[in-house]
Amino acid sequence: MNKLLAKIGLGEKMSKNFLAILIVAFGGAIIYGLPYFRFDYYDVYLETYHLTNTQMGVFGSVLGVFGMISYLFGGVVADRISTRIILTVSLIGTGLGGFLHLLPLGFKALVCLYAFWGISSLFAFWPACVKAVRILSDSGDQGKAFGFFEGGRGIAAALMAIAAVAAFRIGAGKMENQAQGMRYVIIFYSVLTIVMGILAFFTVKDQKMEASERISFKGIGEVLKLPAVWIIAFVTFCNYVFTLSLYYFTPYATSILGATVTFAATLAAMKRWFSLFGNVGGGFITDKVGTGRMLLISFIVMVAGTLGIVLLPTNAGSIIAFTILFIVIYIFYNVNYAMTWAMMDEGAIPEKYSGTAAGIISTIGFLPEIFCSLLAGSLIDGHPGVTGYRQYFGFLIAMLVLGVVFVCIWMKFLKKRKAKETDK
Repeated sequence: MNKLLAKIGLGEKMSKNFLAILIVAFGGAIIYGLPYFRFDYYDVYLETYHLTNTQMGVFGSVLGVFGMISYLFGGVVADRISTRIILTVSLIGTGLGGFLHLLPLGFKALVCLYAFWGISSLFAFWPACVKAVRILSDSGDQGKAFGFFEGGRGIAAALMAIAAVAAFRIGAGKMENQAQGMRYVIIFYSVLTIVMGILAFFTVKDQKMEASERISFKGIGEVLKLPAVWIIAFVTFCNYVFTLSLYYFTPYATSILGATVTFAATLAAMKRWFSLFGNVGGGFITDKVGTGRMLLISFIVMVAGTLGIVLLPTNAGSIIAFTILFIVIYIFYNVNYAMTWAMMDEGAIPEKYSGTAAGIISTIGFLPEIFCSLLAGSLIDGHPGVTGYRQYFGFLIAMLVLGVVFVCIWMKFLKKRKAKETDK
């Protein structure tokens, strides 16, 4: 196996830890099934729980607020505590929350549940994943490592979403009981998340961490002094606006273009298969051309593709064109999402600060979680029909253009750092 991986261009360290990277990747996809599945079944979720678009947006804001608080300190925790324990506790805790969702919860109770998920799935889990992937691969393989990590997440998410569609259809049955179908989806995600937590406990092996290597909370100050951390955080911010906005392409297809709910849910599931092209392919290319160039191309394609969707005629005849544009956008978005974390190595962020840096980057970069869903819900409710969607997609395009600006700043930063190293 190691020889085969070496033949396709993976270094010795990454080849040795390839399975571990995939396990972390699968866990990194499955844990977000419960907090975010509502978007794949957007219209059904609204009807089942008697919610407005604005209330749906509140759930995203709650996740964002608790995530912002969690990431800042969770990164330091990831540099001090066993990765295996963090993964296990986070996955099992999130899965147990899913069973609570089966209770007849009202809006306020659902807000509390999403607050819990904001802690269980975001606190130290994500920084621990980023650190694990970084230390399990060599410096020259960072693009490939995060490419396979995100590609693995994409495959896991795709399999999970397809199975969830099957669970929904079985639950709904011939009587088209959508509420029952929703319960089956929740049960499926809950069981799968807990099983993954148990699997992570028995398969993920920790590297021994000496006391001198453990980062204290004072390490946050040291990491904040690194310019690379801030630039990566702002690039992540712009990219994460798109991450959250992806969920609104599905209801746009159903409510504006006239696609069926089954088509939209299937597209939401199938799109994750295309992520492999962006994640892995982008990783190999990035290790050769650099993160800056690859990110710049991706942001530009995302801007053009989103603008193309906005300009499509609002009828069923546009569904095919919408699907093609959406897949192209999604592929390049996945290049961005994976390579953002590869920027840490290129920006010379010390490996021992990986968890802390990931926590700080996530605190700033994932801030859109607080307002994006709420903004989208308010615009869609306040301006029914295509107008609300176009206003939100206009905001999205502006954020992607801002991403282009920050990538240009990153390329200039790398050029200056390289010049300083050459002078030495």
